[in-house]
Amino acid sequence: MSKYRTIDVWNERYGNKENVYDYAGRLMKKSACGNPHSAYHPTLDHIRPLSAGGCDVLGNIEICHRDTNEEKADSFSLWKANGKRFRAKRVKGTRTEYEIEEI
Repeated sequence: MSKYRTIDVWNERYGNKENVYDYAGRLMKKSACGNPHSAYHPTLDHIRPLSAGGCDVLGNIEICHRDTNEEKADSFSLWKANGKRFRAKRVKGTRTEYEIEEI
């Protein structure tokens, strides 16, 4: 669970964009924030899970579709989502920030 709200992170990262694709290629809609019954529901995912020593900081949080989040679950640093393979890579010069790259 994060101290951040999905809509606030969305506004910071994507501004007024209504539709965005997550890193796995799934469509998310701003209007679906907070609606877990929507097929386009965006969620917050800790790239390095809290259960694996990750921190609840924006540099460790990615907005992704609920299905992408469920497929990743607590995997770190390699996982599959939407039929693609990904890895988390720590941002150089930081201890708690990560990027996601497709491999």
